[in-house]
Amino acid sequence: MQIFHPGDIGYDDERSGFQTGLRHEPQVVFAVENADDVRKAVDHAETHGLECAIQTTGHGLTVPTTGVLISTRRMNGVEVDPVTRTARAEAGAVWQQVIEKAAPHGLVPLSGDASDVGVVGYTLGGGFSVLAREFGFASDRVRATEKVGEVVTALEFELVEAGDVHAGEMFFDVQHAEAVFDAFHAWHLPDHVTPALTTLGEVVRVTFASTRPFDVEHLRVAPRLTDEFGLRPFAQAAGKPLPPHTYQGDNVLLGDLPLDALHGLREKAADASMFLGVLPLGGALDTGATHLIKLLAPRLGVEEQLEEVFDEVRPFVIGRSRNFRYAVG
Repeated sequence: MQIFHPGDIGYDDERSGFQTGLRHEPQVVFAVENADDVRKAVDHAETHGLECAIQTTGHGLTVPTTGVLISTRRMNGVEVDPVTRTARAEAGAVWQQVIEKAAPHGLVPLSGDASDVGVVGYTLGGGFSVLAREFGFASDRVRATEKVGEVVTALEFELVEAGDVHAGEMFFDVQHAEAVFDAFHAWHLPDHVTPALTTLGEVVRVTFASTRPFDVEHLRVAPRLTDEFGLRPFAQAAGKPLPPHTYQGDNVLLGDLPLDALHGLREKAADASMFLGVLPLGGALDTGATHLIKLLAPRLGVEEQLEEVFDEVRPFVIGRSRNFRYAVG
């Protein structure tokens, strides 16, 4: 195990993560390699009365710590048991490792749309998979949790039997956003299909995935910039890593989403130069909510603007997800 203090060579690299807009400012960083190292870090924090934070990749950084930072990136072992169809991932493992080890056995994890995200942090937040409406949250599949104090050092979880999946995406020019949003809202969605509707600046993106066949013809309401749909390895549906960048974002869970409110969100998010994500729930997701709405801005200092955009659906808000919260308290 390596230990870093401010001013040490390697301190800045160790405290940095995917989020470049803010970083932890710890008094000490413990670059742990096993559970015994974690125990030493936790004991140090308790002895000195310091807060303790854990970082693997830094995707979900909300509030930086000024106490003890436990960096788990070196503690990244992954084991797959094809007989029990389970995996065990240490605190620093990322989903790409699990995907690669599970694939030869015809198994897949309930990972999200970014394969470089840490397994533990994602799962503890619930874990909204690209197959979420078909199989539920990643957290529903956890069989065992290994901990040192309150720090999770490893998870054992069930995998899903799946080879290729029916998946794809469509990109539209933003001038067709109204028609695309109308079609998405009108979709009589099968319970086994997990779609997402996203605005990305000058384009609108629709993604969808399931282990079973389904039809998307009704979404082709305007010329597509890209239109891909078919059987593909799960790894291709699980998303590609992005380069580190600055961002701030949050989400709300809705009990209903009328069409006029959806268009209001779209317009308000565009005016605020924010990316909007619409995730239908239901199916195997037993949340009591119909939709998850997420907003993301490529800058910091936008908490008030986030809430102003969410005002468009405020009457329907019933909570928030622990996932999809970035650089917010």
